[in-house]
Amino acid sequence: MQVSWSDKDTFALLDLTDSHKAITGDGLNFKAPLWNTCAASLMLANHEKGEPQTPKACKEKWKRVHDTYVVVDHLRCSSGFAYSLESGADIGVANKNSWDSYVKAYKDAAPYKNKGWLFYDRMSVLIPSKCKGLNCFLALSINNSA
Repeated sequence: MQVSWSDKDTFALLDLTDSHKAITGDGLNFKAPLWNTCAASLMLANHEKGEPQTPKACKEKWKRVHDTYVVVDHLRCSSGFAYSLESGADIGVANKNSWDSYVKAYKDAAPYKNKGWLFYDRMSVLIPSKCKGLNCFLALSINNSA
């Protein structure tokens, strides 16, 4: 049977990985005991829907969330598009051609055309951004001057 992940379950998984990240080093290469702990904790925390999460399901969910974070982080920092939780890249008529070109190179960004990703802020605490370039610098300088 398929394991289902509610937003609450996903945030709980991220909280658990955050509480164990100090023992993994910079690579966030979590070992089997963490996934066992996550599965047991999620079961005790009144898992919301579907089959209970297994250690394997927790590890796979972490990989999907991590991979999505990399995609959204690149979109937010390196693509030249604005990005927000409310409207994603906020693509309209004026920037549709640029978006189409971007998505040809970065296909996994397509879902974030006009919709943000709920877990971005939480993941940015766990994984430092790899932003480079002018857009990243401007965003950081604006935040620091506030």
